[in-house]
Amino acid sequence: MGGAKIMKKRIKPSWLIGIAVVAVVVIVGVVMVMPKHLSGSYSAKVQILWSTSTDTLEFKGNKVHEKGTHNNGTYKIKGNKLDMTLDGDHKTATLSKDKKSFDLTAFGMKLHYTKDK
Repeated sequence: MGGAKIMKKRIKPSWLIGIAVVAVVVIVGVVMVMPKHLSGSYSAKVQILWSTSTDTLEFKGNKVHEKGTHNNGTYKIKGNKLDMTLDGDHKTATLSKDKKSFDLTAFGMKLHYTKDK
């Protein structure tokens, strides 16, 4: 038995197409499951002179409410930009990739909001 033949297996084109289709379905599924809205409360510490207070924004659906005030509005997420209109004032914040925090510049101050637990 002089020579053992090594057989190379070739991947059939139908298998490649099947793998590609499964990969596309998985990617589309992951993108669809990702939340498109914020939910819950996000708070930031605000320091003016010697006084420190907490500002809290509450998100539900496409609505936003500033806790402790009558300020209500809506918001949209475009990439990493969070566009809010709160009682007629338009504000744009930079949203983190995990959507657990965002940075907002208002009244000359940079506020860092983090998701409340």
